[in-house]
Amino acid sequence: MPIKMNETIDFLRLQWLQLFDKNIVSEPIIEEQWQSLVKHYQEPNRHYHNLTHLHELFELLLPLEQKLEHPKAVYLAVFYHDIIYNSLRKDNELKSAEFADKVLPLLKVDTTTIQLTYSLIMATKDHHAMLPTNDFRYFLDADLAILGTDWKKYEAYSQAIRKEYRHVPSILYRRGRKKVLQHLLQKTPLYYTPEFFERFEAQARENVRMEMKML
Repeated sequence: MPIKMNETIDFLRLQWLQLFDKNIVSEPIIEEQWQSLVKHYQEPNRHYHNLTHLHELFELLLPLEQKLEHPKAVYLAVFYHDIIYNSLRKDNELKSAEFADKVLPLLKVDTTTIQLTYSLIMATKDHHAMLPTNDFRYFLDADLAILGTDWKKYEAYSQAIRKEYRHVPSILYRRGRKKVLQHLLQKTPLYYTPEFFERFEAQARENVRMEMKML
């Protein structure tokens, strides 16, 4: 059963509030940046890169928190990795990282955490772990977990991506999408961590190949 949006917002807001010490940063600033985040992820052009996507990432990562070196940076990267999303542009990751870099000092986040958050967001451009750490491995694996879900959910995901690129003519979209999918198949393995590999790898490859045949 799909999760209701109000439940998603309540869940994400709880994760958000737990990241900040109210003795250090004022509640109005925490609330202001939360509202800004929600506004971005609820833009009408978002059919996949939205709050539901963030919710799913947290559900995957929270049970693995003890395996993360810097969970706060990972969770901030979840919140900000798609905050700027324009399917007409190719620099969304950079713009999202820069957005986080500008906002997080207002939330009194320490410099080391900000720098790691920036790097984690940038790593989503090609899903290459810039550093061989669990922070990168689990974060990137969670971001690609959708590929390894059952076909019905994967198909809904691929249709949502098409809607985000509805301005692109079909012939050009098929060409570009095939290039993306081929790049994914060339990534061996798709998932860095044993947990994600065992759970998603085989199904992900099957789904990607199926989509390519249907394009």
